[in-house]
Amino acid sequence: MAARANIVVAVLVVGAIALGAIGFAGFSEDTANSLLFAAWSVALLALFALALRLPLRGRGSRVSAWISTILVTGAAIAIVVAANIALFRHDVHFDVSREGRNTPPSQLTTVIGNLRAPLSLTYFYNAGDVNALAAKELIAIAAHGHPLFAFRAIDLDKEPGLARDIGVRAYNTAVVQAGDRKVLVENTTDATRLAYAALRALKERVETICFVTGHGETFRPTQAHFHYSHVETLKGHETPGAGDVLVAAPEQLDRLQLALTEIGYEMRGIVTAEASAIPPDCAVVADIGPRTAFAAGEADVLVKYLAGGGRVLLLLDPLSPLGPELESHLLGAVGLATEPAIVIDPLNHFRTDPDKVAVPYYPPHPITDHIALTVFPQVRPIHVAPPPEGASTVILAASSQDSYRRPPSAAGDLSAADQSAPDAEDRGAQTLAVAVEGVWPGAAPDKHFRLVLAGTSKFATNEYFPYVSDGELSVAMVRWLAADEATPGVTPQTYQLPEIVLTSRQMRDVFIALEVLLPLSTMLCGVLVWWRRR
Repeated sequence: MAARANIVVAVLVVGAIALGAIGFAGFSEDTANSLLFAAWSVALLALFALALRLPLRGRGSRVSAWISTILVTGAAIAIVVAANIALFRHDVHFDVSREGRNTPPSQLTTVIGNLRAPLSLTYFYNAGDVNALAAKELIAIAAHGHPLFAFRAIDLDKEPGLARDIGVRAYNTAVVQAGDRKVLVENTTDATRLAYAALRALKERVETICFVTGHGETFRPTQAHFHYSHVETLKGHETPGAGDVLVAAPEQLDRLQLALTEIGYEMRGIVTAEASAIPPDCAVVADIGPRTAFAAGEADVLVKYLAGGGRVLLLLDPLSPLGPELESHLLGAVGLATEPAIVIDPLNHFRTDPDKVAVPYYPPHPITDHIALTVFPQVRPIHVAPPPEGASTVILAASSQDSYRRPPSAAGDLSAADQSAPDAEDRGAQTLAVAVEGVWPGAAPDKHFRLVLAGTSKFATNEYFPYVSDGELSVAMVRWLAADEATPGVTPQTYQLPEIVLTSRQMRDVFIALEVLLPLSTMLCGVLVWWRRR
């Protein structure tokens, strides 16, 4: 019996040491803290097992017995206090509720976890509002263990004078402040909106995104009010706004514009055909989905802007006419070219449409950090040549090795089993999006430009912005061009019901696992049981 008890104690000690060592092996913070919590639990079990072996009274004289008892008690208290301090410093939040009701939104935890400067949030809540109380608790959970984030929750009915001094006039108003910059968000119980407000407060200056118009682009000035419909969902009964869906034309850019506005950007349109130069307040110039070619001299305006250290986003569709100046003066100058075609990918595509290319993997780049699966609908291929001296090119997204090209007229008329697929020698990975930065040919060496080119604009439109990580990719492109790297990137709100989207290969694997392997394994287990009992 004693030998078995010794084995149990030895296993607990070794397990605690092993879990603690693995916890410091470089895993993510949550994983490491979970391992350390497991090590803490096992270590306390080992101490409890050892404590059961201690005699009720020490041997020897009464004085020595008292001394030993005091030492053991003091050591036990010290160990428990040290263990609790370690547990507090490596806290892990576990939420076992349905729909993760007690888990702060990822946007808020990302912002707080990446703070580099002090940020304060004062929330004047209504004590009679259940949703406001829940939001207060979520913010408190997110603030735990982050010294740069100061959170105060104040009952407005108890402190009306303080609220009036700050400028608060309504219940559930949040005041977010970073330095001398202050943002007020009125009548909100959504912790996600507070994360976006924090990003606006952290921005040291408001930057303007200039959208090129005059070629059939779908950009329009941001509306003062948007129309939302509501869909009844299980989460919608517990989370305000969870069932709200933005109603907008699929080809418009409302979701992208809302996402950029929420993180502190301003937007306006410019007509390059009437301008001799890009306005100096444009942090980024974006041309999304032009339908007509540039007029003579228009491309040179963008070239001059890039040569002076400008930032340009070009999202060109397969049917977008480029014009010779745009192709030679702008794209050709940095080793890029494209053709009026669409990429067909029979291996990785969205649903059953091979002309909607799915991209599950990306090279390391600030734009593609934390980006998951994206979909490029009806995308034209981009040809990449070596860039000029002083510039560098990174391929952001590419199709699979099984992909091939087809005329734009074939879009929407292909199936996954296309009978006119080319031979193996005509297949190959096609570049879908690239990022170029450096010094423009012939420009001053201290002027660094940035350019992002993609073969489709659809992933940034209302139709595809909510799908998978298309919205994150669109916002990340703009943020990289604007050199907005001081604040963390967060997932934009899509104002669309969440969906599970799988590639063709993933759907096939799920079908094989659930419809083939699972029934066969059940039958095999039944046969084995029968064989053993016969």
